[in-house]
Amino acid sequence: MMHVFRIASHEYIHDLSGYGAKLNGGRWNREGVSVLYTGSSIALCAWEYWVHLPKKISLNQNAFAVATIQIPENSTLTITANHLPSDWETADEDLFSITDEWIEDNEYLVMQIPSAVISNECNYLINPLHSSFLDIRLESVIPFQFDQRAFGKVLLRKP
Repeated sequence: MMHVFRIASHEYIHDLSGYGAKLNGGRWNREGVSVLYTGSSIALCAWEYWVHLPKKISLNQNAFAVATIQIPENSTLTITANHLPSDWETADEDLFSITDEWIEDNEYLVMQIPSAVISNECNYLINPLHSSFLDIRLESVIPFQFDQRAFGKVLLRKP
């Protein structure tokens, strides 16, 4: 077994259904496709979250939590940058096709993908509709706070 991590608001941290990604789409999935985005480390998850924040936002520092999720290692499809188009960091449609094929094939529960935020780091997509989804475990949820020094562009709100 291996551990992956996820940062979300306390309100959604226990939701592993991939509904948010289905509702809004993401870098690797089009709207209507459920996937759960996770990262190889808490630090990577923080950076991934941070880069997607709007330029100005009122942010309650006590609103976040980090989940540690245990996933089986034997059900992971690995996609490296070498297998992607040269413009993969901005080529959503190509990435959507890769994810659609992974979900349609239904062979692997998890797809390891490169991070566009930090080179040589990996994110992990989890297919909540896969038959092995019950093998994942939400191991822990703890409060998470971003370091205020990272938020020159963000208005921090006191609780």
